Amino acid sequence: MWKSKTVWAGLLGALGAISAWATGEATLAQMLQVVVTSVLAIFLRHGVQKTQDAAEDAAEAAADAASVVTAPKKKVIKKAI
Repeated sequence: MWKSKTVWAGLLGALGAISAWATGEATLAQMLQVVVTSVLAIFLRHGVQKTQDAAEDAAEAAADAASVVTAPKKKVIKKAI
């Protein structure tokens, strides 16, 4: 998750908004809008990635299950001599 550019952009956006509010360049409402949007982007990106990973795992499992061919077992009848 930390390797995603979206996460870093969201964190820097939130940090920038907090810094702008702390220096008086932005109002509290402006800061909150940017912080909420930045955090929302992080969680949305994480959710999309998690869903994509689950879909790839399911497709791989389905392909593995389809490739397994099971032959019917032969009945062995032993004759008494």
